[in-house]
Amino acid sequence: MALLCREKPSPRRIFRRAVRLCVLMGAFALPQGLTSARPLFQVVTDNISYNAGSTVRIRVVPSSPEADLSHLKFLAALRYAGESKAIVEGAPLPAGSGSADSYNALWRIPMSAKMGRYLIDVQAKDSASGKEVASLSPATSFTVHRKLVRIERVELGKTFYTPGDPVSCRAVLRNLSGGVLKGLRVEFSERHWPWIARSSKDTKVDAFPMVNDLTLRTGSALEVRSEKAAVARQVTEATGQQYAVVVWDSARQNVYDIAFSPLTFIRPAGESNGQPYPLQYIYPKLSAVDTESYRQFSRREQNSPSIWVDTQHTMFAPGDAAMVKFSVANDTDSPWNGVTIRASLRALGSAEFGKTTIAEGHSFPPHGKPNEQKAQFVLPSDGPGAYRVVVEVVAQSGEVLAGGELELAANPMPNSILIFCAHEDDEGAHAGIIRAAAENQIPIHLVYFTSGDAGSCDRYYEHSCSPGEALNFGALRMEEARAGVGHLGVPRENIHFLGLPDGGSGEIWYRHADPDQPYLSVLLASDHAPYEALEVPNLPYARRSAVDAAKSFIARYKPDVIYTGHPDERHVDHRTNNWFVVQAMQELLREGAISPKVELRVDQVYGPGPQKAAPYHYEKHILLVTPEARARAQEAGWFYQSQSGNRNQGRIRPLDQLRREEIHWRILDWSEHAGWNDKE
Repeated sequence: MALLCREKPSPRRIFRRAVRLCVLMGAFALPQGLTSARPLFQVVTDNISYNAGSTVRIRVVPSSPEADLSHLKFLAALRYAGESKAIVEGAPLPAGSGSADSYNALWRIPMSAKMGRYLIDVQAKDSASGKEVASLSPATSFTVHRKLVRIERVELGKTFYTPGDPVSCRAVLRNLSGGVLKGLRVEFSERHWPWIARSSKDTKVDAFPMVNDLTLRTGSALEVRSEKAAVARQVTEATGQQYAVVVWDSARQNVYDIAFSPLTFIRPAGESNGQPYPLQYIYPKLSAVDTESYRQFSRREQNSPSIWVDTQHTMFAPGDAAMVKFSVANDTDSPWNGVTIRASLRALGSAEFGKTTIAEGHSFPPHGKPNEQKAQFVLPSDGPGAYRVVVEVVAQSGEVLAGGELELAANPMPNSILIFCAHEDDEGAHAGIIRAAAENQIPIHLVYFTSGDAGSCDRYYEHSCSPGEALNFGALRMEEARAGVGHLGVPRENIHFLGLPDGGSGEIWYRHADPDQPYLSVLLASDHAPYEALEVPNLPYARRSAVDAAKSFIARYKPDVIYTGHPDERHVDHRTNNWFVVQAMQELLREGAISPKVELRVDQVYGPGPQKAAPYHYEKHILLVTPEARARAQEAGWFYQSQSGNRNQGRIRPLDQLRREEIHWRILDWSEHAGWNDKE
């Protein structure tokens, strides 16, 4: 072994450096995430996303202050995620770069470079012998985007308005394309996302054209003004208001950028009270979300502090043997002598289906330790039903000393489930069946088409989002989904992401079928999925790619039931989510890869939109959900802080007020009507 030193070292120094080298080699011999020791160095780029034409810079960083990298030299290679061919190979990094503060240029990105994620591989060599001692593949990664126009600033004339006041706006636009941009249209409106219709009737916002047929010279910035871009709307109480500036192409088909104004307030004449709170965030990180302490407010009246019932399993199939675990402790100041513990299975009314004596002649000292018990009941097998198990501690006199109960639900269960969602948090429409599957060890997988990079991104950063910021926000939403769905009981490895752009599914469906001509997203400014840990690295933003990905999941997991969005929803991502899945199912059916008996069930969270209705026939499907399962669903929503801050916890509903039914619609003829939605 070559020593990492040129002078004659002491034996102690030889040993210390040999150990250090062995640790380094051992760390890189294992897959990333499974290292036997912490690597001596890490590799970072000076940004997470780069516009085409800019330069990627790289730096090697010691993993700890004690790590000595001065005797190593590093070589970097660059490749496109999903491909093995190197774009840059053997790029040297200066010796001792681990201790430097500056970044070293790695790659000047061509304007024609593919958009999406790139991986950097790094070799570490002994600077004395030139032998490779370690390699990390990948060492890090970054994304390339192509942003054509950036709205650098949106300013309004003031913060406080009275209904009827004119709203003035000043916006600054910059050309980032590397060429001249012609025919741009700049619109001003109330805050909205162009891909979400307000309702089936109110389909559009009133947009004021600040500029038509605008030309932006190469690299230039231009200020656009309007003294009366809008009129403050009528309100009956002080109301927070934001406005949007949207830059369209000449055909008003593609959104180049969208930015929102600072928060303003509209107050009725004479109103001077404080304003409503804007969005806030209560937890500093996802691991801090508290789903336990609030439950003291949700304890049902009939539950005594002396009886604790295990709520982990409350959803069953008809005819199942339902095991209910509970513990009994005397929470009073007087002893319980010779008591009986009994349990009964009842309807939610008073009808009794069975009862059993758990123990007789038991004695419990005051404030003693809990005594673990369990009761088992076979649920009726004649169909869905809602039940309650009542546990009681009864004195010799017949007096009930303590009581507790747990609601159960029985529903027919599929053998396997696959759920497709448009965005992270859309699984809330399926939370009951997700929890039922988790409790009964039914295989279940969730697939998210988009990463939700647009929804509340500007509120998260408190300004309009750059491509890198949107990318980070989408990654945050993916992590929120892992946490929220994990709270329902689904393991992380069963949660999958495709990374399509938030709000772009309609454009992908109608105008970008071919992967060779992908859609350029608004906020991410990319035409390939740029996220890490995707099911398909650098998935092209194209209809064929999305459908093929859906086919892959369906063929792999062979679900009995598939859940997805409703084909008529007013949010374009939701209905297109359905269209991707149905096309995938129809193609697999023609190929003989799935059975026509596979069920497709849909929700309708946003309500119907203005587009033509799907031609399908439906059958209503009701899932009975227990309060405990619904409480978990309520808690799962708290992990989506990026969407609602702490407001969900300000609207906590106790168990008795939680909805007991989850409604889906089974599409009876999903195998028919191919092509009904090929044209807008």
